[in-house]
Amino acid sequence: MRELVLKLRLLEDVIVNERPANEGGHAGLDYLPGFLLLGAAAARLYAQLPRPEAWRLFHSGQVRFGDALPWADDQPTWPIPLCWHERKNAPAIKEQWIAGEQVRNLQFGPFKDNAQPKQLRSGYVRLDGRHLSVEKAFRMKTAIDPNTGRVAESQLFGYESIRAGQSFVAHVRAAADLDATLWQRLVEALTDQGELLLGRSRSAEYGRVAVERLDRRLGDLEPAPNTATQGVDVTLWCLSDVALIDQWGQPILAPTPEALGLQRGEIVWDRTFLRFRRYALWNRHRDGYDVERQVIQHGSVIGLRLPSPLTDAERTHLAAGVGLYREAGLGWVSVDPQLLAQPEPVFGECRHTLESQPPSRPAHPLIAWLEVEQGGGERRRVAETQVQDLRKKLEHCYDQARRYAGVLEHLPIGPSPAQWGTLYEVARQDDSQDLAGLRMRLFVGNNALCKAAGENWQDQFFDDQGVRTFFDWFKAAAETLPSVQALRLFTREAQRVAGRHHGRSEPKDQESRS
Repeated sequence: MRELVLKLRLLEDVIVNERPANEGGHAGLDYLPGFLLLGAAAARLYAQLPRPEAWRLFHSGQVRFGDALPWADDQPTWPIPLCWHERKNAPAIKEQWIAGEQVRNLQFGPFKDNAQPKQLRSGYVRLDGRHLSVEKAFRMKTAIDPNTGRVAESQLFGYESIRAGQSFVAHVRAAADLDATLWQRLVEALTDQGELLLGRSRSAEYGRVAVERLDRRLGDLEPAPNTATQGVDVTLWCLSDVALIDQWGQPILAPTPEALGLQRGEIVWDRTFLRFRRYALWNRHRDGYDVERQVIQHGSVIGLRLPSPLTDAERTHLAAGVGLYREAGLGWVSVDPQLLAQPEPVFGECRHTLESQPPSRPAHPLIAWLEVEQGGGERRRVAETQVQDLRKKLEHCYDQARRYAGVLEHLPIGPSPAQWGTLYEVARQDDSQDLAGLRMRLFVGNNALCKAAGENWQDQFFDDQGVRTFFDWFKAAAETLPSVQALRLFTREAQRVAGRHHGRSEPKDQESRS
């Protein structure tokens, strides 16, 4: 089987609605479903391919675009199993770590002291017990009447999005007999440009994602199976949503062995923990919604009891995926995972990171130069991560300043895009790379570009350090940035943030990536 592993780093917030409703709140998912990658690849390739090849890539199921799940400290995470419970009023998650001895897998019965259980439902778990919650943002918007150019009547709505700066990892898997040239075209379509646009409102300020190809197999990091005992009781942990149908082709939410592709056994309901959702995808080509999908949500756990242990053929069948829409990442299950084999989960060390260690190379001037250049690229990636973190904090500053001053949503607050743009131009034209000198130009003296009493820079807000101004915050933030390049990147991102709080569109990005 061919496999492509992609690390997706969010350069902008990404909107993935949980359901397609046009009314009420727009709740968002906390991961990137596989159909987003499928759609991004199809947008670049579909029209260029003959119909048979397009069918093989995007419809036949020979290529499966997996969900992108959160990435924590160079390790993948997995949806919390719904069979895990903590004692009510006694949280098992402390400082982003799960205390395994305080968690009970109710597949093995209740707590020994009969404590009231509370299901762990949200977030993701790393194999060493790290718990990760995906950061989200919510932003209110209003439609504009095209006839008047003003706010449309009764058209206020909101988007919940995944915050920029976070990383996710996804896999694309293809059958071994897929044509090598066709596979290569798919890989190039997803990776060559280095960025993708995913989710809703891609033409606005949402959806830009940096794509990096990783050189290891995600399958090597999947939850390990329990090989100690292979009995008649089988556990399936849903790592993605699962869409099952009955013998008449109708969707079902109560799993059966037949729907899972097995011809024997029964479902053990006191070992089964399920949650559901339903949604319909918008098909732009048909200009309408596709058939509604009714799915078992990821994190669900299905318990089976068979007359005899699983055969190798049955185990292989389940590991390959169950149910419909596997080309869009659905049906991914872990069979008898070790993490669910005990009444209390036992966490271990993460086995390895996806990035392989660089091989040793002989000393050579060309090799030395390449390693220096590679180090520069790594420093830039670190700077970009830090900049995205500061961008999120600056967004919070603007929001807090608006609340502190009681300024309405449509009125400007804080430094304007033009002010940030001036700082960006100064940083962009600074060829000396003298960070200390640039900070002096920004903050020191009568000719400083940023002044404590300057217009907009003196606007106040309240945070965990008390009442501060934008000048105080930016001066402290600039001290944490390691280079002129990082300061330049931040001022560019700050200009985008300010544009949204001053009612202007974001600037076109003219910065060189060199």
